[in-house]
Amino acid sequence: MIKPIPKAPYLGARLRALFELIEQYQSCDKPYHTLLDCCCDHGYLGIKLLHKGLCQHLHFNDQVPHLIDDLRQRLKQYPDQFLIPSYSAEAMDTGQLELNGEHSNLLILAGIGGEHMVDILKPLVKRHEQQSIDFLFCPATTQFDLREYLAEQNFELLHESLVTERNRDYEVIHARWGSSEGGETVSRTGLFWQADDKIHQRYLRKLIHHYQRCTQGDQQKEAQRVLGFYLRLWQKITQEPYR
Repeated sequence: MIKPIPKAPYLGARLRALFELIEQYQSCDKPYHTLLDCCCDHGYLGIKLLHKGLCQHLHFNDQVPHLIDDLRQRLKQYPDQFLIPSYSAEAMDTGQLELNGEHSNLLILAGIGGEHMVDILKPLVKRHEQQSIDFLFCPATTQFDLREYLAEQNFELLHESLVTERNRDYEVIHARWGSSEGGETVSRTGLFWQADDKIHQRYLRKLIHHYQRCTQGDQQKEAQRVLGFYLRLWQKITQEPYR
């Protein structure tokens, strides 16, 4: 009996936003040669990218070995013509990846917290100081920690947006390390905000409430510092103090 070909994974709003951004970029004059789906968990995004043939090579990476083992088994279920480009999968610390400087690379980090992303970035960019690397971030939590690191390291902002899935809001940040273009640097709080967008206002209120609560905890001083950024942002985009 012939087994049915597995369908391409369904992508929720968060992963679909990343997919559509990559799809749009890959249709431009200078597409990425290699896409790296890092901290990939089930690999849904990477499998969809492979199915659509949106790169010449796709690398799956996660530090949890059994997740990569499970992913390899699922990838074997697809026929060669379903997954068009070449791919590889490896279980290792993403911060220790060695990127081919002869190819244009996009490293995708999603589904983990911003603090964890910073831990990955520090050794990675140090190892590739002379190389330009593009990143696509979608942190699940602690977005400010990631943004502050990107701002301090002068990552160039290529695109950013907000996506909502199941009443949770996620920031999407497309940024470049080692740019010589002199473009806009990633900001600590973001440049995507629209004063008349109710979802943006709701999300900003959530961030303010979160850091207000944190001022009652062990990290009171740091929480108060970050809260100040978001309160000033609220006043800037609404032209009135936060109430």
